[in-house]
Amino acid sequence: MDKESIIDERLINRKFKIDHDNIQGTITFFGIYYHYFSEETLEIGDTVQIIGTHVEGLNVKKI
Repeated sequence: MDKESIIDERLINRKFKIDHDNIQGTITFFGIYYHYFSEETLEIGDTVQIIGTHVEGLNVKKI
C-alpha cells in the first residue's frame, strides 16, 4: 500500500467546517491538497464529515 492510500484511509470520518478558505472544494490535510465532493449544497459554516475517498478526491456529507 502506498503512502497516499494510507493517508486517505486516515481521513475517513474526519470532520471539518466549510469556511472561506475551502468553500471552493479544496481542503488540505497532512500537507496534501484534496478536492472534496458532496451531493448536498454546502455553505460557509456547514460542518461536513469525510465518508469516502476515490481517485478524484474525498466524498463528504453535511452533519
